[in-house]
Amino acid sequence: MTRFEKPAQFSGAYAQPSFGAPAIKTLVLLAALLAYAAGFVLLQPIVADSVAKSVAEGNDPALMQFVGP
Repeated sequence: MTRFEKPAQFSGAYAQPSFGAPAIKTLVLLAALLAYAAGFVLLQPIVADSVAKSVAEGNDPALMQFVGP
């Protein structure tokens, strides 16, 4: 070591990382995305069944005529 080099500081080299606001925001965003995906997975079969029943009854949106102004 020369006189121009500073001695190594090992006291803070292995400090525990803080659990700050960016980590909390990331976890909240991840939880929201997982809730959205779970809602889609749970509700999609119900909606598909409802649309199939509506089409079977003759209420298909593709068969409805457009009424202009």
